[in-house]
Amino acid sequence: MIQTRLKSLKYYLVILLGLTITGAMFVAPVMAENLSSDSYLITFGNFNVTSGEKSSDSYVLTDTVGQTGAGPYGAYGVSSYFLGGGFQYIYQIQRFAFSISKLDIELGTLTTFANNTDSHTLNITTRGAGGYAVYAYEGHPLQHHDGVTTIADTTCDAGTCSQTAAGIWTNVGINGFGYNASGDDVPADFITTNHFRQFSDNSIGEEMQAVMSASDIARTAQATITYKAGVAGNKAAGEYQTHVVYVAVPGY
Repeated sequence: MIQTRLKSLKYYLVILLGLTITGAMFVAPVMAENLSSDSYLITFGNFNVTSGEKSSDSYVLTDTVGQTGAGPYGAYGVSSYFLGGGFQYIYQIQRFAFSISKLDIELGTLTTFANNTDSHTLNITTRGAGGYAVYAYEGHPLQHHDGVTTIADTTCDAGTCSQTAAGIWTNVGINGFGYNASGDDVPADFITTNHFRQFSDNSIGEEMQAVMSASDIARTAQATITYKAGVAGNKAAGEYQTHVVYVAVPGY
């Protein structure tokens, strides 16, 4: 199982506000301050009315009340910058975790007029408001143990599927190698479990493609990846191998 965790660092700044007493009146001077050290400069600091995290069984809310200019500016992943102003952009980032149910895919001995399959599940948890994406690519096409014979990536029954478009693949006479994705946050073109795509081929520089993605929080997203392969009559029967790499990227 592969699991990656990211945690944020918290920085705390303590400001002391002195009160002066004149007769029966409390005078509390409040003004913007320039705060600095060898490593930072904060201009126009201010004091919030309230801020923090509130929760119940059905929601979690963070807020900043009374801060001048609180809120997001720009757009994450879209504009050239993103600025989060306010307490809710400073609290600890929740856990990011990604796992694969098994790392060995066994397609068995490939023979003509038969398509062998095997599958595993991808599990991801991310609490970042920017969502996540899981990308995949193959190291090279399926290769026979003789080191020469290869199986091309499938083009599916109608010859139209690719790295970015899934197609129906049910004809056992159609050979090749491909995958199906089903479950949470998979691409919309995987309409049924009979729709397959090619993996992007890293050996020729093809760009990896997302097999799962979401623009919002994913508490326990899970998808099943099914691998499928068949060999043509002019290819040697036997065992073939390749490797597939998954890259899980959180968005915060």
